[in-house]
Amino acid sequence: MDFGAVTHAVGHSFSFEKTLATIRGLGFSSVLLLTSRDGEPVRPDGTCPQPFPDVLHSDPEHVVKALKHAGLGLGALHVAFGKIDVESDQGIDEAMAHLREYAMLAVAMGCKFVTLPTPSCGRAHVPTQEKATEIRRFARLMNTVAEAFAGEGIRVGCDIHHRAWVEGLDDCRLLLDSMPCENAGILMNIGHLTTAQSYGWLLVDEYPGRIPVVGWKDHSLARDRPRPMWSIELGTGHSPFELYIRRFKKHPDARIHLVNCEHVPDEARVATLERSLKYMQTLWEEVS
Repeated sequence: MDFGAVTHAVGHSFSFEKTLATIRGLGFSSVLLLTSRDGEPVRPDGTCPQPFPDVLHSDPEHVVKALKHAGLGLGALHVAFGKIDVESDQGIDEAMAHLREYAMLAVAMGCKFVTLPTPSCGRAHVPTQEKATEIRRFARLMNTVAEAFAGEGIRVGCDIHHRAWVEGLDDCRLLLDSMPCENAGILMNIGHLTTAQSYGWLLVDEYPGRIPVVGWKDHSLARDRPRPMWSIELGTGHSPFELYIRRFKKHPDARIHLVNCEHVPDEARVATLERSLKYMQTLWEEVS
């Protein structure tokens, strides 16, 4: 199994080119490219002094040059949104225009997967029926863009997240059932599903073709964890990875698999990420 990495997994202090080189040096094959509206564009030589460049205002050829120089594929492009207002139709229309820009950029860079954040609703474990209207609005955003770019092969997935409008199992089901376009799906963030204490692996059985991107994160459920959402080295938390691997092997599909761990000091991130990758490679081979 080839695993990619999220570009912030190695920290926030490297330049763009050093971030990519470090990820490749650890043995990853691709990246989910995080971008920033406040960053600098990628320069003609494929460099940027910041780890998260303003890709939207970069020449796509410059970004592709940076990835090729590092020996990495562009697994997925993550949208740099401001606040996505799912509480009004106008807010969705505004977000749709922005998402279209990133989909066009993905086409220009030869990338088939676009991911976007799921906005926060401010609370955890909100019953699905209390946020059904907002989830359906969010579904309209994703479905419309996925449908418009289906001919280009673009697949759109939202990042399932703690305290977000789409957080748990039934939230995901409502979202997916509200998106008729097969190219609209979810970024299955396993760590956040662990924090939500949701049986996320069931979604692989139920919607095998709607999971274009998988985020392998290990979250702790220990009572003494420093904060409710605590992302740590893979294999040291409570995410039931074996249950997910069995489902993914049972339902193969064109997916991007990403390794990430967030709540690690910057100076320890590279070593932690290296161990996490080796853990996942070994586990993937062991689970049948």
